[in-house]
Amino acid sequence: MKPGEIYSADFPHVGLHPVIVLSRESLNRGGQAVVVLCTSARLAVRRTLPNCVPFQAGQFGFTKDCVAQCEQLLSIDRHEIPLHGPVGQLDELALRDVIKAIGYVMESDCEPV
Repeated sequence: MKPGEIYSADFPHVGLHPVIVLSRESLNRGGQAVVVLCTSARLAVRRTLPNCVPFQAGQFGFTKDCVAQCEQLLSIDRHEIPLHGPVGQLDELALRDVIKAIGYVMESDCEPV
């Protein structure tokens, strides 16, 4: 698993839900936990918030319009992510926007390496 990959994570009370992987590939290979970012279909409400990054259906593998909720970082068990692979991948610019929005949440000037 690589940063920026999009998976459908299986959450017990919600079912399948798109998440964006944030943790480093080297960490994802060795451990049981993966750091991900949740998405929300509440696009109309959240699209202009500085802590959210909007995406359109068809973009990067998303099937619905959504936003990355950059205040919703989770560490989830790898078993909550299906083994069949990612459903999409953010490009470098989109991943940069996500990391900058995370920086906004933490009141920090985050830049990807």
